[in-house]
Amino acid sequence: MRSIYLVARRDYLGYVQAWGFWLGLLLTPILMGVGMMAPTWAANSQPTRYYTVIEQGTEFADALRAELQEDRIALVRMTLDPVGVLNGEPSDKLLAFDDAIDAGSTVEAALEAAGGAQVSLPQADFVAVAPPATDEDSIRPYLMGERLVETSEGPQPLFAAIFVPEDNGEIEYWSENVTSRTLLDQVRAAERKITERKVFEAAGVSPRILNEAEKQRRDITERRARPASSDSGSQVTMADRAPFIASVFMAFLLWFLIFSVVNYLLMGTIEERSNKIFDSLLTSVKLPHMLAGKLLAVLAVALTLMMVWAIGGSVIGTALSGQMPADIRESMFSVAGAVLKPSLLMPAILSFVLGYLMYGAVFLALGSLCDTIQEAQTLMTPLIVMLMVPMFMIVVAISDPESPILSVMSWIPVFTPFLLILRVPTHPPLWEVIGLLVLMVVAALVVLWLASRVYRAGAVHGAGVGDVGKWFSKMLPGKKGETG
Repeated sequence: MRSIYLVARRDYLGYVQAWGFWLGLLLTPILMGVGMMAPTWAANSQPTRYYTVIEQGTEFADALRAELQEDRIALVRMTLDPVGVLNGEPSDKLLAFDDAIDAGSTVEAALEAAGGAQVSLPQADFVAVAPPATDEDSIRPYLMGERLVETSEGPQPLFAAIFVPEDNGEIEYWSENVTSRTLLDQVRAAERKITERKVFEAAGVSPRILNEAEKQRRDITERRARPASSDSGSQVTMADRAPFIASVFMAFLLWFLIFSVVNYLLMGTIEERSNKIFDSLLTSVKLPHMLAGKLLAVLAVALTLMMVWAIGGSVIGTALSGQMPADIRESMFSVAGAVLKPSLLMPAILSFVLGYLMYGAVFLALGSLCDTIQEAQTLMTPLIVMLMVPMFMIVVAISDPESPILSVMSWIPVFTPFLLILRVPTHPPLWEVIGLLVLMVVAALVVLWLASRVYRAGAVHGAGVGDVGKWFSKMLPGKKGETG
């Protein structure tokens, strides 16, 4: 055991004492946060673009302006009460905003009525301007940037021009930007609304009937037969959804950690093989002990990552909890509480350890066969593709956690560590959970046995990829007789 400890300590200190480890430790959550916020930042950083509508009257311009306004209203609603919007349970602040909008208030006035003055109102993406010209030839210089239109912000380039004919002719959308389709989609939506109104009027039906029907729509309360996780009786709340959200988070974290740390095993083993360090280590350490020590070292690295992230997240969450809206703070605590429940935490820990042992042993074995990183990359490709499958399954679970495909694929050992976590909140039968855990244990033992054989061939005997391929071929029925 002492030799295992010494190998594990040597490798662990080698990883955590490198400045790149701590740089990656700090940058990873920052980059993930940036990645999640990037779409919002990109949307908010878009410059205001100006368009014009050339038509007789203002019917189409008004309809287009209403469509653009609806998008802005939706963004403000999400900013005011994201949890309420997603759950369909609006807060008093959101209800006040909706009432003000229904009464005909502007977005600015409705936001003030909702008490959301502290919320930064998003700028309008597109603003209408008076037509600087009325025909295609005259409008071209404005679209090309050769001439500018007058706006409240001073002279600006014209982003798009929409020509609406008097008859039922084709509407023309002119713009030099052929990649951004946001305004074009709104133009189509505006035309659809106008057409619907005309059809209603032709049938003698007022379009206001649809608005009245929407106002009289009854609310739908989601309830469950099982005891709810709150004091609100059978009504489904965030506390009931928290276990599923926690399972998705934990499955992704497991995937991310395994995907990250097994690379240490591969690269470290390649370096030791190429530098002939194996020979020195094997003079004082038995090969099974060295294999176990290396697996334990990188497991300790993964645990270090989780511990630092957990402590950092707890400190930041506690420091900012006073500034968070009550509903968001309650949701975060509900998810955190679900993570700590033994019914989810224990399967997650076992899945992580067993999944790490399976994938870690495979990457160790591959590293022992390769002399260069280029050689290892050819072997890593199918493994990386295989590791991407659980990510697709997480997407499936978000839409339907009880999908039959999740149940079937969870019995494939290489996917079991990830998919078992996703299935726990759906309360699968106890025998199935135990069966999946036993399957993971058996699969991990088999992989460890095979990996140790491959590791011995590569580390001790200097075997390469081709040699191990021949060794596996001899295990197939009929191969020994053919070679003899």
